[in-house]
Amino acid sequence: MRSDPATGTAFGRKRHTSPPPGLRALLGALLLGLAACQPQADRAATAAHPPVGHYEGRLAVSGQPALRAALDIRYPRPGRYEAELTVPEAPALSFVTDTLVFDNNRLRLVRPARPGQTLALTLDGDFWRGRLALDSLRAETLLVRRGAPTPGTYRMAAGPTADGPAWLFAPADTGTPGPALALLPDSATAPAAALWADALAREGVIVLLLPASQRPTGPGETARLRAALRRLHDTAGADTATVGVWAAGPRADTLAAVLALGGGAGVRFFISQNAAVPAGSRGQYQALLKRKLPLLGLYGGSAPAVQAAAGRLRAALGGRRGAAVRTYRAAGAGLLVPGPLGPGLAPELPGQVLEWVRAR
Repeated sequence: MRSDPATGTAFGRKRHTSPPPGLRALLGALLLGLAACQPQADRAATAAHPPVGHYEGRLAVSGQPALRAALDIRYPRPGRYEAELTVPEAPALSFVTDTLVFDNNRLRLVRPARPGQTLALTLDGDFWRGRLALDSLRAETLLVRRGAPTPGTYRMAAGPTADGPAWLFAPADTGTPGPALALLPDSATAPAAALWADALAREGVIVLLLPASQRPTGPGETARLRAALRRLHDTAGADTATVGVWAAGPRADTLAAVLALGGGAGVRFFISQNAAVPAGSRGQYQALLKRKLPLLGLYGGSAPAVQAAAGRLRAALGGRRGAAVRTYRAAGAGLLVPGPLGPGLAPELPGQVLEWVRAR
């Protein structure tokens, strides 16, 4: 053995010595522990995340022809997963969600603002097998992986309010500014509101869906409206010159009064759904026209009370330019019609509403 003359440190061939028996046992235990823990951690990390991809297959309901369906699971950015179910032959069943639960190869998706619709699947290789539940309806589901996920049509974001979560349906493509609206349902139209938000978002409209309210007040709706308008104006892709409000039931009459008094600065159009237009409110609708605010009235159903309300709104508007009233006799309060796989939008919808909005 030689020594470094500068430091006096010995160098040359190393001499290997065995650690004491107690230390050898400790090292062995540690190595075994690492070997056992690492694969389990890898498996746990893998199992905690759903497999990203595009899956195609069918939905089958007893007694009905099978429907084509597709499921896209996306990972748009770290820490965020999204899923989109698309049913071309039954568009009302399609939805986008970021509410995913994945555990032990089981995936559960919940439709935003429509908790009665869930998709529960089990992963089996490249296959998803399970069931789509829509309230009392059950559709058996089989989907197989076909490759990478397709680009999203729109994205979801939830925000808290005093009355519950508000859901933002924002188109994925923000390069071209488009119209935006705040959707304020009542209890009768709340179940259909998510279907409407989905249908409009797929056509490039930004929709902020607020929780339902049955007994609206002027001050309360004014505060909600202002907060909603701020949110919409801050949303990427929103054309701030085409921001509107859609209110249903008692909220429609209340919002008409708020807007007539100038409480909705920045609102460019107003859609009222099933507005009762009680005695004494005719003036507030006429005031909207004087403010040159375009107004569209929508009514669902053929009941005498519905037709009478539509008649009152037509009389108030007087056929003036920028105002229209449309009644869908075959539809219900939510502007939905019955179908074999649950309610869906009437054949003329959402096309007629989109045409009116884009003409503003």
